[in-house]
Amino acid sequence: MRIGIDIDGVLNYRQEFMLAYGAKFCFENGLPGIQDAGTHSTRRMFGLTEEQRDEFWYRYAKYQMWIWPAQCFAAEVIRKLRDEGHEIFIVTGRNNDDIPAADMPEGMNWEEITIDWLARNGIEYDVIEFHRGRPAPNDKGTYCAEQGIDLMIEDLPEYLETLAGKTQIFVYDQPYNREVKLPKMQRVYSWYDVYSKIKEMEA
Repeated sequence: MRIGIDIDGVLNYRQEFMLAYGAKFCFENGLPGIQDAGTHSTRRMFGLTEEQRDEFWYRYAKYQMWIWPAQCFAAEVIRKLRDEGHEIFIVTGRNNDDIPAADMPEGMNWEEITIDWLARNGIEYDVIEFHRGRPAPNDKGTYCAEQGIDLMIEDLPEYLETLAGKTQIFVYDQPYNREVKLPKMQRVYSWYDVYSKIKEMEA
């Protein structure tokens, strides 16, 4: 089976990062703090202006994208899946079109930083796709269909909607996706839950 895996919010702790570093940013800048802990939008979470949001990501993006660890057991489960013959496709919206941030490792762009993060966290894969929303913004569904991906593990509602009818979907549970209802989807809560549900599919 070909298995597609998102990074932010699936392989890493994106929501926890935003709540921790966003609250720090607000405190240090005299801003009110957390307004909506259940959204994935930085602006809505903290009531930021566009300029404040951009400053937050400029200051702290490298922590989410390069420093914070992978989710518990993600590397272990993915290694098991590859050992069993599954192909792993990392399909991420990260790419070099993203705005550079403060204190990025010298000489490295976002795609190189991402590859380094995957290696340092022991995340194995066969293919990595730095998705730029082809043919439309937030469209991972077309890529999955073109590549014959049998299962995609994703968290963001705007990406999940494009997957409907194009692949089996595992929705990696987050506060901001709990209203999502799509055909051929299952909700997963941890990496060994992912593994168990894949084994059930194979049975």
